[in-house]
Amino acid sequence: MNVRHTPPNDESIVHKGQKGGTTGCGFDTRDNPSHWTNTHDKVTCKKNGCKN
Repeated sequence: MNVRHTPPNDESIVHKGQKGGTTGCGFDTRDNPSHWTNTHDKVTCKKNGCKN
């Protein structure tokens, strides 16, 4: 499962991970939980841990 980060006034990015935990590149999805949604979309994050 992947997780989409949709911050206000910014482009959404799909990370490896799931809501309620930590993404592959280290974001904590428990901070501002309304900005995160689980998805089956392809990972678009270019940082180590998500893309690799």
